[in-house]
Amino acid sequence: MVDINSYEKNILFIKGEIEKAFQKIPLNKTPNYLYDPIQYVINGKGKRLRPILVHLVGQAYNAIPADLMKVGIAVELLHNFTLVHDDIMDGDDTRHGQKSVHNKWDNSTAILSGDALFVLAQLSLKGLSDFIHQRFNEVALTICEGQGMDKEFENNSSISMGEYLIMIGKKTGALLGLCAELGAILGGLSKEDAHNLFEFGLNLGLAFQIQDDFLEIFGHESNMGKSLGSDIFAGKQTALMILARDNNSNKWEEFINTKNSISDYQSYFVKNGIKTGTETIIQHYIYKAEKGLKVINEKKRNHLRQFTTMILNRTY
Repeated sequence: MVDINSYEKNILFIKGEIEKAFQKIPLNKTPNYLYDPIQYVINGKGKRLRPILVHLVGQAYNAIPADLMKVGIAVELLHNFTLVHDDIMDGDDTRHGQKSVHNKWDNSTAILSGDALFVLAQLSLKGLSDFIHQRFNEVALTICEGQGMDKEFENNSSISMGEYLIMIGKKTGALLGLCAELGAILGGLSKEDAHNLFEFGLNLGLAFQIQDDFLEIFGHESNMGKSLGSDIFAGKQTALMILARDNNSNKWEEFINTKNSISDYQSYFVKNGIKTGTETIIQHYIYKAEKGLKVINEKKRNHLRQFTTMILNRTY
């Protein structure tokens, strides 16, 4: 019996069970054109943060583990569906330190396997309430809206921090919010109380995405699993770019109109206070997320607080 009082042991146990469940997803052997890429994605090196969050919230309310696993698998498949398609749209050739699906095969294969991952996510929810199915699909559409905004924002220097936060709230925050919300629903909370957990996940997702922007400049390429600076070089709007533009638009415009390496960007962001400013924003949303945990009994929120700290302290 796992010692769920130990955070580290509990996380290892949950992740181990998630990996076992992924290997039990019923997949046909043919056609290889469809199922080989799906198996490739399922066997990938994702950190499984989203299904872990489902389990941690559900554990706080003594939810049925089998139901938590259904939701956990569904949200992780949904997440991977978005990654497969986003990689095509953004031209990213690497995902989790290995070739992205469209790079290993081709665009057509990636589109089809991504579609199938979404269907598998729906099938994973079999036997759960209509409300869970409804919220799952509402958030799936929200994520698509966020990706649409992300594409619209490319190379648009008029995007404000507020617009950026709405975009990442939809693209990244909403799914983490859903994880916390559905874990609470399975634990018997009312829709209204579960929404408070959605807000916790949403704020955690905002911190997560802004930190992802940060690590793409100040992280380690070997840990990130992709080239540093790829979003900036692709014209994506990131928290650092917006802060730099708001800080001194003329100086920033002059800087980006010259050929710069990732070390040049690092130096610029440090010298002009952008690095520190971004770290402050990350801390702000971590604080908001932790405030959202007050709806959970103090004795039962410890693992979720540690999970939040783990998100903040990640270096990959």
